[in-house]
Amino acid sequence: MRPHLAVTAVLAACLITSVAYAQADKVNVTFESFAASGVTGSATLNPMPKGEVLIHAQLKGLEPNAEYVVFIYDQSLTCGEGTSSAQILTFTANPAGVANWNERVARELPTIDSIGIRIQSTSSLVACATVQ
Repeated sequence: MRPHLAVTAVLAACLITSVAYAQADKVNVTFESFAASGVTGSATLNPMPKGEVLIHAQLKGLEPNAEYVVFIYDQSLTCGEGTSSAQILTFTANPAGVANWNERVARELPTIDSIGIRIQSTSSLVACATVQ
């Protein structure tokens, strides 16, 4: 094998390995409906450099055109009221009651126990996803 082809092959193998490793770090979670809200969905948490996590969520069953607030919890697997949390995002559902969002959070993945979705008008929990 020619030297430059060998180097190319080694670099390609390293790239494939690093992509596969990065994919293994991703965590997929499912939102469970609370209080018969009908809100469901999923999210992918992808660890990023510098101790951040990129969260991509897809939700349905939301009230059309209603505003929602997203919290992450670091001491509760059930989005428990009164536990340590941080608001990370506010979004509005579309007219079909669907929302997709991406948010970069300045937290390391192991520090996120759950993600809660609350309707802004009443602050009621409508869905929760366990991360750990």
